[in-house]
Amino acid sequence: MNARRLSFLIFLILIPAFLFAQASAENQMLASDYYSAVDANGRTVKLNEKPVKVLIAGKAGNMPANALFLFPEVEDMDLTLPLTDQGLGDFFAFIRPSLHDTVRISQNASVEEIASREPQLVLTKATHFESIAKKLDQLGVPNFTLNLESYEDWQKEIEQLGKLLKNTKRAEQILSMYENRLLQVTSKVSTLSEVNKKRVLLLQGARGDNANSFKIAPDTWMQTWMVETIGAIPVWKGANSAANGWSTVSFEQIAAWNPEVMYIVSYKTPSDSFIKEIYNSPLWADLDAVKNHQVKQTPSDMMNYIQPVASWILGVEWMAKDLYPSLFPTMDMEKQIASFYHDFYSIKDEAMLEELQKRYKASISLN
Repeated sequence: MNARRLSFLIFLILIPAFLFAQASAENQMLASDYYSAVDANGRTVKLNEKPVKVLIAGKAGNMPANALFLFPEVEDMDLTLPLTDQGLGDFFAFIRPSLHDTVRISQNASVEEIASREPQLVLTKATHFESIAKKLDQLGVPNFTLNLESYEDWQKEIEQLGKLLKNTKRAEQILSMYENRLLQVTSKVSTLSEVNKKRVLLLQGARGDNANSFKIAPDTWMQTWMVETIGAIPVWKGANSAANGWSTVSFEQIAAWNPEVMYIVSYKTPSDSFIKEIYNSPLWADLDAVKNHQVKQTPSDMMNYIQPVASWILGVEWMAKDLYPSLFPTMDMEKQIASFYHDFYSIKDEAMLEELQKRYKASISLN
């Protein structure tokens, strides 16, 4: 028997063994009296009972909330949230109106105040490990951190959150839906030759001291990954020295890059003012993107799609179609939005779906 055939036979033998071990581990988890998973900081968190009274603590609480609301268990939870309105509307109160009447906890609430609410589980960003999670450990308050800054984070952490809630089937379903939608994009843009890839600059508009400024994302952040994933070239890659956050970029550098397309992201306000300033400024007039009217708003409803919240997949789909329309002739973004919120958040109310679509259309009205 040759080595190749032997390897194939061993492979066939090992597949059932692997599947049996996987099913066995799954059954043990479901039969266990504990609710246990590993969080973003590598800690094994073990709960004695199903978490019903849940609190989300700290800044950027909309990100853990995005993940939690993907699971049906959230419907029966007594929730305490921090501010989750980035400035475009509160998505969670929109889909769960009772949250309008619930007192929110401050994003800067002390661990003592958090503990006084007696939550069974606290969810917080991994960046708050030292300031919140570690101190809650000392007070004996169960807590679970999530990073959610990259697609890899979403894959790992949705899986672990599913384990913590003992709903791994829903976690698998969520990840499968992401993978399938992503494949619909990557399978098409993978056919692009290097010369046909668009040179793109993604800028965050910021307002301060009565003047506008623009920032670029770190190489490792989802915004940069999104541009690369849809078959474009992020011209700013390698230029952000502040790897842990957005970095202000000068006009001289923007002019040197001279991208074909510029996308303006604004997370707290509509991006209209930034777009209008660029088109009305003689300073920007000679840039190719300005001359060709390729300075564009990025889509949003109550959250901008170009960020690591659950709707990032809509941002990927929109940007791919916007840059390469010939590759996606049948993609209808309004249908994509409706199917996303139906499948990921179980929104079936037509009026709610229409409101989200309406906000999407308004967000890119200048394009």
